[in-house]
Amino acid sequence: MIRPATPEDTAAVVDLVVAAEMFSADDAWLVEGMLADYFETNKEHGHVCVIDDEGGPLGVVYYQPKPAADRAWDLTMIAVRPDRQGQGRGAAILRRVEEDLRAGGGRLLLVETSASAQYDRTRAFYAKRGYEEEARIRDYWAEGDDLVVFRKALDAY
Repeated sequence: MIRPATPEDTAAVVDLVVAAEMFSADDAWLVEGMLADYFETNKEHGHVCVIDDEGGPLGVVYYQPKPAADRAWDLTMIAVRPDRQGQGRGAAILRRVEEDLRAGGGRLLLVETSASAQYDRTRAFYAKRGYEEEARIRDYWAEGDDLVVFRKALDAY
């Protein structure tokens, strides 16, 4: 079941993204802060956080409108528990995001990720779902680790 996130999900979501190696345990505070801001004010500004829940969070996605851009959105975070990866859960959550954005008139969805080998599967995941690599910024995350930007036009379907 895909449902809206609640403040009570915060600890489980942090554990999930750390387990999925999206963030290190030392960087978990970033996710905690993002969720605190979401529940405090950002939800009212169009940000969305949903959970794939089956007796506890198995996946999470967070997306938000791009400021000053016409109906463009940023997929800020998507993660699935490692023991549930490869079962279509990430694809289902992403499909839900795309459907919701299309229904609301969304035009473009952007995704930022890393070019490091650790994210090879991540980049393949987006490519398999029709996302195109749009840009690279060399040495963005660290020296030798480029930022890769993917895009998908939502009104193309």
